[in-house]
Amino acid sequence: MSTYTFSGSDTYSVADVKAVMQNTFEDIVGFANRDMVSFDDAKKWINDLTYILNQKALDFFELQLYNGLIRFKSYRYKVETNGMVSAGDQSGGINYFGIPSSTKVFLFAELKKDSPNHGSVVNELCNNRRWGSDGSQMTGTATMERNYVSNALQLNRSVIS
Repeated sequence: MSTYTFSGSDTYSVADVKAVMQNTFEDIVGFANRDMVSFDDAKKWINDLTYILNQKALDFFELQLYNGLIRFKSYRYKVETNGMVSAGDQSGGINYFGIPSSTKVFLFAELKKDSPNHGSVVNELCNNRRWGSDGSQMTGTATMERNYVSNALQLNRSVIS
């Protein structure tokens, strides 16, 4: 088992990444079940996000909902490693059937610019995984919904609309 160390005593393992990403995977598959994103893209997103987390280079990512050209909602997953929460939530809580059927979901990720792996992660994403740099985070009021936790690693899911 590999362990990644952050400043201070914050650590998380590959197993912790897998645990928190399981809940995220279930969230994303819900959008794929509604045909708002393809299952192939959903699988790719999980693989890419897992890679970035394991490289300790992810600040947050968003599942951004668009109706035509209008971005109207985002689910933001913020990475926290302070270890202050001991129990997490289960996946769920997204009302997929309350979202218009014409909605498409896109992924946006904000990398940690101070990560020692930032350059190599950007290189991998842009040159080998077909990522671009033309996205932007959604602005608006964020409401905390879920907290996916494994040891010191947390993904805090908020909805922004």
